[in-house]
Amino acid sequence: MDEDETGVGRSGEEPSPDTDAIGEPPLDNQESADEPGTEVERPGSAAAALRLLAAAVTLPWMILYGITGAWAVTRGARAAAQDLPSLDAGYTRLVTPFELIYVGALLLVGFAVLLACALLLVTSRRSAALWLPVLLVAAGLTAGSVWAAASGGLHPLLWLLFFFGLAFTTLTALVRMAQVTRAGRRGRIVSP
Repeated sequence: MDEDETGVGRSGEEPSPDTDAIGEPPLDNQESADEPGTEVERPGSAAAALRLLAAAVTLPWMILYGITGAWAVTRGARAAAQDLPSLDAGYTRLVTPFELIYVGALLLVGFAVLLACALLLVTSRRSAALWLPVLLVAAGLTAGSVWAAASGGLHPLLWLLFFFGLAFTTLTALVRMAQVTRAGRRGRIVSP
């Protein structure tokens, strides 16, 4: 029999109910090791189900941005290596290799911000320091996509089809920032 089966440690003492098998406090009572003040919510609630659903909503756009961005960067790099002045990037007009690399890099940044948002939702992180960069980058990309759609004449339904993931991530990060900052202020204001 080892110590897990008997419940008695090597020193002959029974573990305290406030500690786990290795003598550490349970993870529910600890703050995150990554950053002081980071709160982790308990799984199994309705809020946890909504967070998982919100993370799942971003998956199609995450896959689209990742694959398309990687394709654009590699196709642009290959054309630049062959010293081509321009190339046909499919349904678009002729573009220079560096313009295609730029668009591909923006799509990869979109992929990264959607991935960060999904991971923060799945791991239930509640820290303004973690959500603020996601909010800023997602808002910047969303504003850029609106500008590109307006200047390029993209139909609003096509914009919604291509860029809903970024707009949803911006909205999700904004809501989480509001929740985090509101929860952070709770208990700090002293009544007169």
